[in-house]
Amino acid sequence: MRNRIDIDYVHSRAIVREIGERLRASLKPEPKLPARLKTQIDRLCELERSPSIAPEAEHWKTPRR
Repeated sequence: MRNRIDIDYVHSRAIVREIGERLRASLKPEPKLPARLKTQIDRLCELERSPSIAPEAEHWKTPRR
């Protein structure tokens, strides 16, 4: 770059925040999910966080080589 300008961390973060605010203002919000679908997604998240019913099978998740 011929006309490189070095800026410090504080100014860099301010620029990033401003870009983020402008993007949020210009992008349309996502439509709401149907209640039934949201309930199913929430349930799936709960199940992913719960302990396995077959803890000895945890090694099956690792890829084989």
